[in-house]
Amino acid sequence: MTRLTLAFVLAATVAMPAAAQNLFAPRVIVNDHAVTGWEMEQRVRFLELLRAPGDIQKTAYDGLIDDRLRLDAASRLGIEATEEQVRGGMEEFAQRANLPAEEFIRQIATAGVEEETFRDFVKAGIVWREVVRQRYLSRVTITNAEVDRAIENTTTSANIRVLLSELILAAPPGQEGQALDFAEDLAAGISSEAEFSAAAAQYSAAPSAQNGGRIEWLSLNDLPPALRPTFLALRPGQVTSPLPIPNGVALFQLRQIQEGAPTQSATEVEIAQYALGPDESAGSVKARVDTCADLYTVARGKSEQALQFQTLPTAGLPEDLALAVSQMDLGESAVMNRGGTPTFVMLCARRPVSEEPVNRNAVRDQLQNQRLGQLAEVYLDELRDNAIIRQP
Repeated sequence: MTRLTLAFVLAATVAMPAAAQNLFAPRVIVNDHAVTGWEMEQRVRFLELLRAPGDIQKTAYDGLIDDRLRLDAASRLGIEATEEQVRGGMEEFAQRANLPAEEFIRQIATAGVEEETFRDFVKAGIVWREVVRQRYLSRVTITNAEVDRAIENTTTSANIRVLLSELILAAPPGQEGQALDFAEDLAAGISSEAEFSAAAAQYSAAPSAQNGGRIEWLSLNDLPPALRPTFLALRPGQVTSPLPIPNGVALFQLRQIQEGAPTQSATEVEIAQYALGPDESAGSVKARVDTCADLYTVARGKSEQALQFQTLPTAGLPEDLALAVSQMDLGESAVMNRGGTPTFVMLCARRPVSEEPVNRNAVRDQLQNQRLGQLAEVYLDELRDNAIIRQP
């Protein structure tokens, strides 16, 4: 650098307003890694564009600290995000706003949010997912019974429609807790449809905010299975507790409910039937089995006919078997007389019948991701507790 150039830089620095210089001063130091005032200002603007709930300043501050902890954990494991991964993550995030990444970047730029801010936000999430997978994936086992229960829960038996209003709060990674707290405060203060509508218009990130959160009639069968009991428990005018959803928190208000003629979804069951030997009791068999697979051990050395597995439509079961199975949960059993032989009958699975086969791997992946998400929150809490976080 020449003396002239150096002199120019020094002069420019001296002339720079103090407020601008302070933007690049550390705002907080996390394990010797600084978070600057500029980063704080950028995160606040970004969260405002995302319509994040609650105290934006606190959310930005806590989120930047968490990002430093995530990046620190990734560095210790030698984990880095490739350019391809970062671009893919940016595209995925922008798609939530129904925009390609380049257009999303242009739009946030008009509000003063730099592309670098968006990239850093996405990058922290990418490396954190890999940290969690490396740390916990081998410890997370989703059993066939858990998959069966999840599939069974998709069965519905009533023709019910609900008229709802929705309020969706954005909850970017790391800000889930703040969004939940704010949603709880909102729910506690709403006592009418008008109040819910006003809150949705002000805070909701969903397109329905323009209509006060009101959405059209929905069949209960078209809603996620886990939400159906929640809506059935409401009376018109009541609001749900905050419901975590991907990258957000949801509140729903029931405006009306209609029930038509009941309909029963077609289901099928998988049952195991083990013929008891002369010296075997149902109690001794039951004590040795937790799942249907355990019956293979019980039947070892017996004839092939001693243990039979069948998958049958529920409507086609013999009357005595149908009555027994209808009272069983997965893994439960009963002793019945089948063809003159005392038989240990166990329910292995109950699932809806559809033209498309159930993708068990997709169900397993969903359950696995839920478990990993819970473990990730616990680990991040540990990192916070062990970190040295100080004001400069």
